[in-house]
Amino acid sequence: MSTVSETIVPSNDAIGRVRAFVKARWKSAILVLIIAAAAVAGSMWWRTKDDAAEYTTGKVARNAVQVEVSATGTVQAVTTVQVGTQVSGTVSWLGADFKSVVKKGQVIAKLDPALFQAQVEIAKANLANAQAAVKGAGTDVTNQDANVTATVANELANKAARDDAIALAKQNEQLRGIIPDREIQSSQAQARVAAARYNQATAQIGQSQAGVQGSKAKVQQAQASVQLAQAQLDQANVNLEHATIASPIDGVVVSRSVDVGQTVSASLSAPTLFTIANDLTSMQVLASVDEADVGQVHEGGEARFTVDAYPGSTFSGTVKQVRLNEQALQNVVTYTAVIDVPNPDLKLLPGMTANITFTVVKHDNVLTVPNAALRFKPVVADKNQQANADQQNSNRQQRRSQGGQGGQGGQGGQRSADGSAQPAAQSQTGQPDQGQKNARKQTVWILTATKTLEPRRIETGITDGRVTEVISGELQEGDVVVTGQNDTSTPAASKSPQGSSPLGGGQRSGGARGIR
Repeated sequence: MSTVSETIVPSNDAIGRVRAFVKARWKSAILVLIIAAAAVAGSMWWRTKDDAAEYTTGKVARNAVQVEVSATGTVQAVTTVQVGTQVSGTVSWLGADFKSVVKKGQVIAKLDPALFQAQVEIAKANLANAQAAVKGAGTDVTNQDANVTATVANELANKAARDDAIALAKQNEQLRGIIPDREIQSSQAQARVAAARYNQATAQIGQSQAGVQGSKAKVQQAQASVQLAQAQLDQANVNLEHATIASPIDGVVVSRSVDVGQTVSASLSAPTLFTIANDLTSMQVLASVDEADVGQVHEGGEARFTVDAYPGSTFSGTVKQVRLNEQALQNVVTYTAVIDVPNPDLKLLPGMTANITFTVVKHDNVLTVPNAALRFKPVVADKNQQANADQQNSNRQQRRSQGGQGGQGGQGGQRSADGSAQPAAQSQTGQPDQGQKNARKQTVWILTATKTLEPRRIETGITDGRVTEVISGELQEGDVVVTGQNDTSTPAASKSPQGSSPLGGGQRSGGARGIR
């Protein structure tokens, strides 16, 4: 019996299946390794990102801080004169137009003078008539004076005749019985007639004197008529002069309201023909300041403004006056502040709307902190409050023992970048200004090099809405202050050095609590 040994040779299909299986296992292993590596890298990146983005920060720096008040107003010329006419008439000539440069006394318009010239001629005739009446009244006075003289002479003659008749009557009375009674009676009658004539002559004297007085009154009346006629003539001449309109000032014609041939009437008020601005190189802005802000705007203060015509330009001026009369519109009370503005380039035109900013107080090169840092409040678990407070007190004592190198003195001033003390800002009079008056104590939090938070007490001054002045406290230039706290679900202890919390005493609760 013979034994036959057989060698089994694998087929090509089996070999292919084995190779495919091994290749698939390797691909799976490589994919697992790639996923694991990506997970580790992502975890590290996420932890680094979370550490970096857990807080938003800002820096303590030196800046200029100023408090401002905003208002709106209108640009006007310092002196603007409305040129009108006091008489009615038709415009016959114009000597100026818009933007014409005129001088004081220069003729800029004329009205038709025909009517005014006729009035002058009528007034002259009335004056001549009144003067002739004065002469006639003077002649009448002379005649009346002559009548008085004649009546006086007549009275003397009648007096002499009366005296003679009376003497003859008395003499005949003594010769009664010698001469006939008829002759005595005749002489007595003649005496009575002579006395009556004398009385009549005396009365004529009074009448003549009254005539003189009447003639003199007529003279005065005629003289008054002369004065009236002269006044009418003067008025007619003035009206004729007013038909020629001249510029009252040196300046530029801002507006013209009439044309040649137009009739203007000055019955109730003088119509405006031209508006002339005295000097456009010096303008003024009338700003409407709200009653809540007017107490901060003072004469001599600085003001800046913009106009829509030049959006990239800022103009500056000085507050000249704060007027006392209020303006009430829809229960909003405003006061007018007058701002003097130089306009050498003649960019500013009358009537432009100005958006004005008044600088109330300004402090240059002062230590400032972002306003968001003043609003930031970190979140700390209640059980860690005491530990954090103890750690903060220990840090303060350590800094004080090192001679205050880590911050500033707490009172009276702030330190510069080189650590030298600087006095708090004062006004030019040496008295604390508005920054010190409004100073208040607050707490900010700084982010240390070990990513922990430390509180710092400061005294703040003025603010411009973005940064606030630091008058005194435990901050110095370059410190990093926390302005906000981002959302995170990772406990703070896993990220803090030596397992401590960011505040140096324990873990904080998750969630966003900072205010930007």
